Amino acid sequence: TNKSVMRTYNCQKAYTSFMFRLYDDSKDYAEKYLDCIGNTWPNLFAAHAFQAFHMGLISFWLARKSREQRWYERGERSKLALKKWAE
Repeated sequence: TNKSVMRTYNCQKAYTSFMFRLYDDSKDYAEKYLDCIGNTWPNLFAAHAFQAFHMGLISFWLARKSREQRWYERGERSKLALKKWAE
């Protein structure tokens, strides 16, 4: 499968699950998304900025629910990515 397509798909599924407060689904799709981003070329498409924003929201929500440090760190990385793109 195309990693860029899977990246977008998993981000959208994670965001939809987040909007409906489906914790397990949000976590599952967020982890799949994070597996994909390491294997795709980081373009500066607007979609990637939206993905970083949505994954930041999801990561901080998962961090509050699970108290897992990795989700706080992931949220901070999303904030830094957005800041870099804004500069």
